[in-house]
Amino acid sequence: MSDERDEGYVHRPDSSVESTREFGWRGWLLVGALVISFLVVPWALILFSSAREAVAAVGLPWRETFLVVPLIPAVGLGVLGVWAALAARR
Repeated sequence: MSDERDEGYVHRPDSSVESTREFGWRGWLLVGALVISFLVVPWALILFSSAREAVAAVGLPWRETFLVVPLIPAVGLGVLGVWAALAARR
């Protein structure tokens, strides 16, 4: 009877499972996208006064620019996040 209890479920992860938990190039790609979305784009709008004329040429008022322009890399970041999540499940 004790032999049956000893052969219960024991989780022993394979080495292939542990290799998927590494950070890898997908992780660095996500970090790069985060830096661009949260640091580079907003500070570029703040620091470069020449951006004001370029945005005015497109037809966006300066106030709405701070809402619209960071959405562009944010959409890319969302697509990249979904891609990384689906790739991690494979």
